[in-house]
Amino acid sequence: MSRSCDVCGKHSMHGNRVSKSYNHTRRQWKPNLLKIKTEIDGTTRTIKICTQCLRSGFIVKKINVTPANAGASKSE
Repeated sequence: MSRSCDVCGKHSMHGNRVSKSYNHTRRQWKPNLLKIKTEIDGTTRTIKICTQCLRSGFIVKKINVTPANAGASKSE
């Protein structure tokens, strides 16, 4: 399973960490991925999406709607 966005394809980037004494060591930048339930072609699927695609509105989250009185107690 790769660390990449299913919408835009953003994935991990590699580079150098540079210290004050200018020593270089390898490091990795990972995208901010979320698992989102969405409806695609009439079926509910869980996809990994980066937060930039979610903010841009490429995918709409699927929200479970519960009845208004679902949390009410039946003590009366």
